[in-house]
Amino acid sequence: MSSVILVTGTDTAVGKTVVTAGLAAAIRSRGIDAGVMKVAATGCTISDGYICSADTQFLRALTGVTEPDWMIAPICLEPPLAPAVAARLTGVGVSWDQVKQGVVDLCERHPVVLVEGVGGLLVPLDDEMLLADVAERLGMTVLIVARPGLGTINHTLLTIEAVQMRELRVAGVVFCQTFEDEEDVSTATNPAEIERIAGVHILGTLPFDPELSVEECRAGRLVELVEEHLDVEGFIRRECS
Repeated sequence: MSSVILVTGTDTAVGKTVVTAGLAAAIRSRGIDAGVMKVAATGCTISDGYICSADTQFLRALTGVTEPDWMIAPICLEPPLAPAVAARLTGVGVSWDQVKQGVVDLCERHPVVLVEGVGGLLVPLDDEMLLADVAERLGMTVLIVARPGLGTINHTLLTIEAVQMRELRVAGVVFCQTFEDEEDVSTATNPAEIERIAGVHILGTLPFDPELSVEECRAGRLVELVEEHLDVEGFIRRECS
């Protein structure tokens, strides 16, 4: 049975793709064949008649996985909206079965699969299911990516509570500095406070890297920063065995 970890966020644009790619690359560098997937890609672009996801291309480039786009992201939609809304506006059919089959297919190829979510845990995938429902049905453990600065205690604790209400296990929390000016007193104190209140494992904080760009498929120092600042070994011991 493969280990399947959902990488969700406290909000959109908090660094889910960066954390998914960086952790998967670190796991693969240790000889563990980790696969990657994105539940649904929105905000995609059309190029030469094909719909393309920058997130998908970044995940593949950084990790070296060989699956085609349609396996990494079984749902791709052009509007930068929640999947259910984007599908409704474009008339594209979206279903939980697409996600389920995508996870099953990758589990047949990899002993560990990191599945990047879209937006936050309660984002609607289709007219009937939230992302949290997908995680519940597939029995995923949940890794939470959060902003490090002021306000993140509330957002992170709410996400942890939503995970635990569904009797899912929190694999940990990663803080990701996606903007250069995010460092203040709160960034130094928030992780320990969240750990104290919720009792979850804090993997660490990824610092801002000006050379990193998902949109331009530039990895910058991500692999190095993951090794320096995140508890990769602890994550592997708990989630990849």
